[in-house]
Amino acid sequence: MAKFSDAIISIRPHFAEAILSEKKTVELRRRIPPIEVGTRLWIYATRPTGAIVGVATIDTIFRGTPQAVWETYLDRIAISRSDFDRYFAGAREAIGIRLSKVQRVQPIGIEQLRVWKDGFHPPQVLAGITASEAKRLLQMSSFEEDQSSNVVRLLRA
Repeated sequence: MAKFSDAIISIRPHFAEAILSEKKTVELRRRIPPIEVGTRLWIYATRPTGAIVGVATIDTIFRGTPQAVWETYLDRIAISRSDFDRYFAGAREAIGIRLSKVQRVQPIGIEQLRVWKDGFHPPQVLAGITASEAKRLLQMSSFEEDQSSNVVRLLRA
C-alpha cells in the first residue's frame, strides 16, 4: 500500500474542533490507514461543516488493545469511556495517531475542493494527495510553509 507525505483525513466536526483547540491530540482509528510518522494531515471536517479546517503532522502512531490505547491516551482523546467502548466494540486492536504542529486554516469548502481537484469527494477515512496538490491547499488555506524551518506562516488575516 502506498505511503503519502500529505493526506486528507475525514473527522467529525466536534472532534476536528477539539483537535484545533488542542483538547484532542490523539486521533483514534479502528484500523491503520496507509500513513506514517511525519505525514501532514489535512483535517476535513465532515458535514455539516464540509471543509478542510486545519492541518497537523503525525508525531506517533500507537497500536495496541483498546484498553492499552485508553490507558495511554485517555486524557488526550476528547471522548467519554462509553463512546470509546462503543467505537471499539469487537475490535482487537486500536490505533492512536498522535498529532503535532496543529494549525487552524482558513476553511476550504467542498465547492472550492471540487475546483481544486476535479471530482473531489471527501474520503471515507483518509486519502493521499500529491505534493503539488498539497502545495495548492497551502495556498488556498492562506498559509505558507517554510521548508527550511518547518514553520507555517499566516499570509493574510
